[in-house]
Amino acid sequence: MEPLAAVILMLRPRTVAAKIISGAGRWGVRYPRIDNAGFGLVLQGSCHLGVDGCAPLQLEKGDFVLIPSAPGFVFSSDPDFEPVPIDPAMATAARGELRHGDPRAETDFRLLGGYFGFDPANTALLVGLLPTLVHIRADEGAARRLVGTIDMITDEALNQRPGRDLIVERLVEVMLVEALRFRPQVIGAISRVGLLQGLSDPTLARALRAIHADVARDWTVATLAREAGLSRSTFSERFAQKVGMAPMEYLVRWRMALAKDFLRRKDMPLERLAEAIGYQSASAFSTAFRREVGVPPSHFARSLRDRSPDATMALAAGRA
Repeated sequence: MEPLAAVILMLRPRTVAAKIISGAGRWGVRYPRIDNAGFGLVLQGSCHLGVDGCAPLQLEKGDFVLIPSAPGFVFSSDPDFEPVPIDPAMATAARGELRHGDPRAETDFRLLGGYFGFDPANTALLVGLLPTLVHIRADEGAARRLVGTIDMITDEALNQRPGRDLIVERLVEVMLVEALRFRPQVIGAISRVGLLQGLSDPTLARALRAIHADVARDWTVATLAREAGLSRSTFSERFAQKVGMAPMEYLVRWRMALAKDFLRRKDMPLERLAEAIGYQSASAFSTAFRREVGVPPSHFARSLRDRSPDATMALAAGRA
C-alpha cells in the first residue's frame, strides 16, 4: 500500500465533533494543546490563525486548515487582540454556533470546525510523521474537493443514522488523504520533517514505497539506498533530513505499528507475526517490541483482551 494511505489507515481516525464557529467585531481565543486532531473550513470572512511553533496565517473564505497533532493555537479577528483562553470540551458541548466577539453585532466570520481522534495504539508512533499544519487555499483544487467531503462528515456527525460511525471514519480517512497527498510546496504545509517531506523527494519516495510494499524483507541501509538510486551516505543523510529519523528507525517504527495492529485484531502465533513483519524469530521480535513499546507483546495483547480502558490506553501509547 502507498505509504501515506497506509499510515492514515493505521491511525484509524474516529469520533468527529463538528461545530459552526462565528465571530463579530474584535475577538480572539486560545485553544490549549489537546489529544485530538482538528480541521476547519472558512465559510465567511477571514481570521488569523497562530499555531504554536508555526508562522501565523490569515485564513480567507474557502480556505481549509488541518492540524493533525493538535498543538495549542489562537483564532482571532486581529493578531494584536489579547486572546481569551477557551476550554475545548465546553466549546464542543455548547449547543448551536460557538460565538466570539460582540454577540449583538452582525456576524462577519463563520468557520466549520471539527475534531477527530486517532487510535491510541499507534498515535505516538505515527502522528509525528505528519505535518504540524496544512493550509489549503480556496483557489487550490484540493479545497474545492474537500468542501464536499467536509459537508458529508458534518452531516453524518450531527445525525444518528444507522452506520454513522463507519461512514464518518471512512470520510475522515478520505479527508486526510486529500489534504495530505499534495506536496508541501503546493498546499502550504507547515511541516516538521516527516513522511510528506520524504515523499516529496522522488529518490526517498522510492525507498519509502519499497518498505511499505515489502516490510518483511531483510532491509539494510545499503539495499534501501539502491532502491533510492543513491549512495549509502547520501541516502542516510537525506533520509534523516527529510523524514526526521534514520532509515532503519523508520523501518522499525512501521514494523511496530503493524505488530500492534496484528496483536489487536488477530490471534496469531508470535512466530508467524514475527515472520510477517521481518523478524527471524519470535524472540527477536519480542525483544524489539519490548524495547520500542515498553512491554512484551503478550502483555500488550492481554491488555486489549482484558478491555481495561486505563491499562489499554497506557500500554497502547507505549514509550514511542
